[in-house]
This record gives sequence, C-alpha cells and structure tokens, in this order.
Amino acid sequence: MAVRVASLYALVYGQTGALDDVQVTVRVEARNGNTRSAAYFSRLECRLAFAGATLSVLHAYPFRVPARGVLPLAYVARAQGAPLGDAGSAAMETALRDGVVPFRVEGEARTRWKVAGIVGVDQWTRLACQLHFFWPNATVLPFRCSSKSKFLFF
Repeated sequence: MAVRVASLYALVYGQTGALDDVQVTVRVEARNGNTRSAAYFSRLECRLAFAGATLSVLHAYPFRVPARGVLPLAYVARAQGAPLGDAGSAAMETALRDGVVPFRVEGEARTRWKVAGIVGVDQWTRLACQLHFFWPNATVLPFRCSSKSKFLFF
C-alpha cells in the first residue's frame, strides 16, 4: 500500500481547543507486485490523526488486485468538533503559527496470495507516514509513504 496524493480541503480550528471542521482527501493505492497471482486484501483500516488524536478511520471491504495490478482507494477523511486536548491544541496553534500543519496517516491490511497456485501466503502490510500541509493555502509538501510488510506463519 502507498499514499500517492493528499489534499487539505478544510481546516477550521476553534479557540475551544477543537477542530471544528477538517477535511483531508488521501488516495491510497493497493499494489500487487506479484507477476503470477492475484492478491487479496482484507481488514484494511486507515486512520488520520493530528497530535495523537484520531480524526477519522477508513475501513474497506475485502478486495482483489490482479497480478501486477493497482487499485486506487479514494479516502475522504472528515471530522467536525474533534477535541484535541491541551497538547493537541498547543500543537495546532504552533502549526498554524509556523505555517505547516502535520497530519499522520496510519493503516494496515492483511494480504494473501498463492504461490505456485497452491500454497497460500499471508502477510500484514502496515502504513505510517506524515503529511505536511502549508497553511493557509493547504498545499501538501512532497512526501513518500509506502507500506512495510510482515509475513504471517501458521
């Protein structure tokens, strides 16, 4: 998995220490580099957070990516009235003053494919990255965000 595109469409921070409105779109790509077998993704979950506060969670139904295929998943994360707490409020005030607002994207999915058409292989794919947006024009800074895999042996 990888995050390829991100956009910040709304950011309204209230002086009460809450994000009154935030909307971030993220395009996550599920990629299968296997040349011979389709990959099956399940239990996909992606979270958008600011200063440790989870703002939105994406769940996807199980899906299949053909051999050497890519499936883009459009993720629109929207939160209204999300409390940040004291540390989160201080972090947001600092970010707005400095002109760069960071969000964290984390996620995981279970992947499965067959080797030689017979033996099933399972692994967890984990994603974690920071997205930084200039404020107030909401332009995303260049970023790289690809997953790491961990094989499951049963």
